[in-house]
Amino acid sequence: MGIRYFVTVLAYCSVLSLVLGLTYSNYKIIRVPLTSQDALNSISNLESKGEVDLLSDGKAGYVDVLIPPRSPHSRLLAALGGVVLTRDVGKKVEEERGSLLKTSPLKQGDFSYDTYHDLETMYTHLEALATKHADKATTFDLPGDTYEGRKIRAIRITKDIQTAGSEDKPLLWVDGGIHAREWVSPATVMYIADAFLGEVEGEKEEEVGEILDTFQVVIAPCINPDGYVHTQVERLWRKTRKPSGCRGGVANWFGGCFLEQCFGVDPNRNWGPVGVWNTTGVQNNPCSIVYPGTGPFDQANTAAVRSYLESQQSKLQLYVTYHSYSQLFLTPVGYSAEVVPEDNAHYLAVGEAVVRALAARHDTEYTAMRSGELYPASGDSPDWVYLELGVRDSYTVELRDTGEFGFELPPEQIL
Repeated sequence: MGIRYFVTVLAYCSVLSLVLGLTYSNYKIIRVPLTSQDALNSISNLESKGEVDLLSDGKAGYVDVLIPPRSPHSRLLAALGGVVLTRDVGKKVEEERGSLLKTSPLKQGDFSYDTYHDLETMYTHLEALATKHADKATTFDLPGDTYEGRKIRAIRITKDIQTAGSEDKPLLWVDGGIHAREWVSPATVMYIADAFLGEVEGEKEEEVGEILDTFQVVIAPCINPDGYVHTQVERLWRKTRKPSGCRGGVANWFGGCFLEQCFGVDPNRNWGPVGVWNTTGVQNNPCSIVYPGTGPFDQANTAAVRSYLESQQSKLQLYVTYHSYSQLFLTPVGYSAEVVPEDNAHYLAVGEAVVRALAARHDTEYTAMRSGELYPASGDSPDWVYLELGVRDSYTVELRDTGEFGFELPPEQIL
């Protein structure tokens, strides 16, 4: 029963937990209104110690907190005005898994929006689209591999794509899946690709054709593929998967971590520019869900997207990234509540138009606001595109819902 036995048992338990996955049995979600900075600081302090997890970042005026069974911090959250949204997260996760298992397998290249799909199914569908619509679409991989050796696949769509001049058109970029647990994001971005190619919403062929006459559209449905794959065993995982250090910076005698090995970086806190990165809305504990990394773009996936966008800077006209949840349309900037862009009137007009269109289409109520208006966060992708690449129209869309289902949004609400 010496130290070697203890280490062996510990390693076995760690492997077993990865195989079986985190069940979230009897975990609760508590919504806490952010009535003061002190309230946010109290909750962030618990998160930095690994005692709770944050499911939202406060931009909607509240934060949803995931707490384990019998947490001693339930009273603190209640004292801050917290109310229970979900009493057993594990039950929801199991219901979701059960629904996915019942889904009929698709033929290779087919796709549907009555369920969520794995990474390979999404990539295969992109290839099928490019084959079917060879005059308008082609796929490619962003430079390099992720930490776990995966590719970030994108599809480029425009009229007469085989002609030499098609790559010179102004470029519209759309991405999703930067936060792994936000499954509705890649699903929505896949739908956008289908819509541009007439696989859905065929009645808009004329409108889409006018866009593709003028622009090229590049769509990357999942720019954090390692994290997305990991959510198959740990449903609410948010970050990338590269080992990021030890909790508390405490290593053991064997070169591992004494308390806990931390994994991943928040890929939406990992963007520059220098001077903005790691200034607000982050935690320097590598186990934190908002850990920004050791420097801008120290993650292979964010570096790959940066590399491609930099190569297209002179053509890039629009950047849109899809997240969930909260039903928000977010405009520049996110790193500060005080900084108001000179052309804010433009953003107010765009936000109003987007909110009106979403209400007319889906009867859903979205709110348009500056990304940093309530609780700023540094190092997100739209800020980098806006500040570093000089792209005025750089936006975040926070999709459904407002917390009833959260990240376990039922597939029937994808569309």
